[in-house]
Amino acid sequence: MNDSVVPARLRAIQQDARAWSTFSGMKYTRALRLMEHPLAQGILGERICARDVIRALGEHPVLTEPVWEESTDGELVDTGERVTHLGRNGLYSGEEHPFSVAHEDDYLRLVLTAEVLRSFDLAGEPNEDTYGYNLKHTAEEFLSEHLGQFSDIANGDVIWAAAALGIPIAESSPGKWGLNADLGLVTEQVEYARSMRRSSEPDRDTIRAHHHRPPGYLFLIRALQEYRDTGAAPGRWNGVDEQAEPKTSPFHEWLLAQALPGDRGVPGTREALAGDYAEGVRISEHGVVLQPEQLVTLMRALGADENFVDAAREAVLDWAMTSPLSTGIRTELIAGKRRGHPGWGAGGGTIEHYEFRCPCGAGTIDEEHENIPGFREHDVRIVCGKCDGAWEFVPDLAVRQWRVRPVAAPAAA
Repeated sequence: MNDSVVPARLRAIQQDARAWSTFSGMKYTRALRLMEHPLAQGILGERICARDVIRALGEHPVLTEPVWEESTDGELVDTGERVTHLGRNGLYSGEEHPFSVAHEDDYLRLVLTAEVLRSFDLAGEPNEDTYGYNLKHTAEEFLSEHLGQFSDIANGDVIWAAAALGIPIAESSPGKWGLNADLGLVTEQVEYARSMRRSSEPDRDTIRAHHHRPPGYLFLIRALQEYRDTGAAPGRWNGVDEQAEPKTSPFHEWLLAQALPGDRGVPGTREALAGDYAEGVRISEHGVVLQPEQLVTLMRALGADENFVDAAREAVLDWAMTSPLSTGIRTELIAGKRRGHPGWGAGGGTIEHYEFRCPCGAGTIDEEHENIPGFREHDVRIVCGKCDGAWEFVPDLAVRQWRVRPVAAPAAA
């Protein structure tokens, strides 16, 4: 068939098949079937090009070294060619533990490892907390749950797949001929996946929030399950995590800025509160606080010492009184009750009464709802001599969504 009338995708698959056939020694027809395999069509992105995979192994500066030859005058001369030193065990293991590429599963294992790596965001630069051997175990545990036949992942597979994807790579131990390579992936996302993919359920229970979940994580799980159950090519991800949790908020950033670098501070102080909060977010023990009053609720849920609860209350008030980004705050619920009422001739209803702590703590904010046919009233008021003149309700909010803010000082004449 004339190449000019062959669809671009089919032509690319044929070119990949020819390249992989030459590289692996596999017959062309077998290599073509491999390139057309459902798992090789791209899950978290475009189909991975086999020619890019081959090129990375032979040209990537971290995976290869120059070929030298002796000149006629006895000096070593760089030929301009490069040869890989990457093997299954990692960098500089190519001679003792070369890759096997003769079987279809060898290529599919590499492609699936690449898909796992594609679930993470890039960090820009390699970092020591996201290295090949760590990610090898993550990929193994990820794939073993859904496609056990591809669960034997080598350190070299991870490094090779990362190079083919263009993920930043650096030797973990430069000049020491070490096996490991550091990758440029977001550390918190890698740690999240590592914790979630552990086999032991108690380890997974340490993750209580999902703001560090890799963006392609859930889609890849569903795609592997779909292939396992149907054998059909999974659909391709649109690049959006529909269940993503918020990663920040103005109050969150304000509180983080008050943590002391490398030191949690004196227990019960603002610095200690901010430091402990920052660590909890880092390890996904809890999520990001979106509204300031949620910080007090969080301290209660974590069983924090009362000093930390008080520090959280003070932080919330400080935010409300000083931050131009504040949209008002809510306070803690102290008590609430709901009772039935026979009504006034048009049927029965209910009466609700809730008491919230006032900002200074000496009084209350009372919220009432009379849900009686023909007699419906909703009201909220500050019941505190000190706070009544210092705080006001944010206008244009429904009673059940009330928020309070400090009364603005009168403008100077």
